[in-house]
Amino acid sequence: MIGTSRCGMARVLVSGVLLASPLVGPGGAAVADATLTYRVNVLTFNLCGGNNKRNTCAEDLTPERRRIWAPQVSSLIRSRDVDVASFTEMCYAQVGLLRQQLPDYDFVWYGLGRSATCPRIWGDMTDDLAAPNGRTAGIALAFKNGVVGPPLRRRLVVDNPFGDPAASLHRRGVLCARSLVGMEYAVGCVTHISALETPQQVTGQITDWAGDTPVILGGDFNRKPEHAELTPLYGSGLGTGNYTEVDAGPADRLSRGGTPTTRGGRKIDYIFATQSAYRNAGAEVIDTQPELSDHRPLAGTFTGTFEGNFAQTFVQTFTQLITEAFAVTPR
Repeated sequence: MIGTSRCGMARVLVSGVLLASPLVGPGGAAVADATLTYRVNVLTFNLCGGNNKRNTCAEDLTPERRRIWAPQVSSLIRSRDVDVASFTEMCYAQVGLLRQQLPDYDFVWYGLGRSATCPRIWGDMTDDLAAPNGRTAGIALAFKNGVVGPPLRRRLVVDNPFGDPAASLHRRGVLCARSLVGMEYAVGCVTHISALETPQQVTGQITDWAGDTPVILGGDFNRKPEHAELTPLYGSGLGTGNYTEVDAGPADRLSRGGTPTTRGGRKIDYIFATQSAYRNAGAEVIDTQPELSDHRPLAGTFTGTFEGNFAQTFVQTFTQLITEAFAVTPR
């Protein structure tokens, strides 16, 4: 099911009830002035699910590898207890295959293009090929704690004056959804941009949607870390923005770098998070055996903290979630 589901809503409510309870110290006294640290596990993966014009994914889409694709990707998500996963260059059929493996996760989808290769490549694996808007290739998100309210989708426009004017035009977009992520209400997002769209266009749209709510943004930015157009994203002294990146290194040695995420040796896949809410706590680029794409999954962890009277913070978060959840629940 795409969007808010009854099972997803139940998970959000259960999480909220657990979080609404104050922490208890020795002798049963409520702890009101300590610091609570929690983990948020994330993953992003460019799937190359419909191959591409350069035919770089043909080997990764053989029948043998397609049969193990969903079990392997779902195993990555489960073994790392991923809270938010983002996917780019995805076929709609792959959403259905992952949903079978991860029935306790909620998926949201944004179809950006009509791909003849997607149903042809995946049609022998599933009958779930008919995307809601007829666009069978796009981007997607998976949330462990369900989704609150409708997804947020927006098509991107060509806005980069320095982009290659001869570059091929592809439909690009950004997709977000609201969820309880770790111990905080947050907005999870995914995007896939080319040289013709700027990262600032993406983050500007997300800011309009999220406001002061913490954001986790994964995807394929098609730019190396040192690229000037990523400077407005990086914070923590690495740029002029307000995001930290999951693979930027330890807190005392932050850098605009990270392990390459493509078969060709480039780091162009990222997971950014609002630096005022999260701190990066380690990342890994995973070599799957066999390879499942011409990109590799990037997985990692952010940490968040509550300070002072976090019992009250939990109650406020829970109340906000309940109010919004029931506002969108069919009566």
